[in-house]
Amino acid sequence: MATDESIFLQLDDDPEQVAEWLVAVLPFERLSGGQDEVVLRGAAATVDGWLRVAVSRNIYVSPDAGPDELQAIDAYPIEIGIRYKPDEVLRREARLAFDKLVEARPEIPMLLVHEVTILDAAHLPGTGTQYFEESVTVDAPDQDKWREWVRS
Repeated sequence: MATDESIFLQLDDDPEQVAEWLVAVLPFERLSGGQDEVVLRGAAATVDGWLRVAVSRNIYVSPDAGPDELQAIDAYPIEIGIRYKPDEVLRREARLAFDKLVEARPEIPMLLVHEVTILDAAHLPGTGTQYFEESVTVDAPDQDKWREWVRS
């Protein structure tokens, strides 16, 4: 079974605009899509194979979330979903993509998230990039671990 890695971006661009600059920064090509979702593919950097990449709006935000329902991804309206199997290759490939995006667009706050649950890394302009070694969820109970690295 394939798993997903996501890179969440805090910017006002629509998925189409994000896909355009992804293709310019990463070795991805457009397959299909429009304003709501754009599907790309890219050659994996560490193995022989293809990554499936979908750029869309973040559908995991709850606009009426209470303090105990807060998530790190709430203020990040764009999701770049990356899919590949096996999982260990996917995580490595997603980390490489995240690092290249941070290098190319350091002014954009970004989060690298595993299965929309575990926060692997966070980039905050002016602060830097934090890689979380322990299992840190995107949920409210772990906000003390990620608060200083996440825009809300």
